Amino acid sequence: MSFLKKWEEKGRFSKVKGPLKPKIEEAIKIINLQMQRLDLKGAKIREYDRTLFEKVVYYYRRRDIVRAKMYANELTEVRKLAKLIVTSRLALEQIVMRLGTVKEYGNVAASVAPALFAVKKIYGGITQLIPEADQSFQKLGDVLDGLMVEASQYSDQMLSPSYIAEEGQEILQNAAKIAEKDLSKTLPKIPGIEEIKEKEGLPT
Repeated sequence: MSFLKKWEEKGRFSKVKGPLKPKIEEAIKIINLQMQRLDLKGAKIREYDRTLFEKVVYYYRRRDIVRAKMYANELTEVRKLAKLIVTSRLALEQIVMRLGTVKEYGNVAASVAPALFAVKKIYGGITQLIPEADQSFQKLGDVLDGLMVEASQYSDQMLSPSYIAEEGQEILQNAAKIAEKDLSKTLPKIPGIEEIKEKEGLPT
């Protein structure tokens, strides 16, 4: 996606006709579709997480430490994917909120440019997990390109790359913090042999 580069190279913008509102609404529609896809993928990941967790517990109870650790390692990797999904979804949710605010109020560039930065950062992760999302993200990039080009016609203000990066990273960091907190509440701790012994009252 080249929208941030184009925004920095303001002098190359060509005039695009049409109001901003339809472009913002189209971007929101595309992002909502990606969030639905992430929800479906997340549900499958949670189900797989539950299956692996049960296997870890089962093999620890049978004193089969090798298999228990094998499944525990796999569960750890699955939870990394779960965190990526939740973080990406939360970031997209924040972006939708920003776009919705722009639709109702004002400064398009200051609100949208950091959102574009965040979209660019999560693009690769999402399309690796959900390959069918790639085409939609390409379309989203085109829509956001048009939105930023159009926005340049309404303001002479030039946003610094550092401002865009800082605000964009804040979106991602906030999403990651919330994801970490949510997952720690909803996913049980991966057990080890000592936890199983204590819970089951087994001899040490």
